[in-house]
Amino acid sequence: MQVYLISGLSGTGKTTLGNALSGLGHEVIDMDSQFGYDGNVQTEDPIDMPAPPTKDWFVDNGWIWSSHALEPILKAPRDKPLFLCGGSRNESKFYSLVDTIFVLHVPDHVMRTRLMARNDPHTSSELIITRMIEFNQQTYKRALVNGGHIIETTEPIDVCVTNILERIGS
Repeated sequence: MQVYLISGLSGTGKTTLGNALSGLGHEVIDMDSQFGYDGNVQTEDPIDMPAPPTKDWFVDNGWIWSSHALEPILKAPRDKPLFLCGGSRNESKFYSLVDTIFVLHVPDHVMRTRLMARNDPHTSSELIITRMIEFNQQTYKRALVNGGHIIETTEPIDVCVTNILERIGS
């Protein structure tokens, strides 16, 4: 397959890492900009996030990827690596279609600082940051259960890129 998922929550460095890999000539898809939207985690129906977001909304909804749009890309034959960079509430649907899962992780205080600096309504409200920190801890554990590799992105970006490329033998 040669498909690698680089996942992590907002503020963990997915875009920065994807840009670095792309700069080295690797094929990279920014999953969030190409396949992501707010929707129901089970049905994948689009649902607008309320302003301000509520805790109840997050029970069944969140940032997700479209299975319909993504599965053909993941199942296509390829002769060079493809890196998928992004994070979603339904990403576990795609784990069986990738060779390796890399989960970017930062300490909670680093995530909080990075998210607050963005001034983005999707990531900078106190409720969302609290939920992100909860998901940060859950994602870390889920990745380990699914054979994922944790990449601590408090390291310089070139060190993170080297860690990933060494793990895939590139």
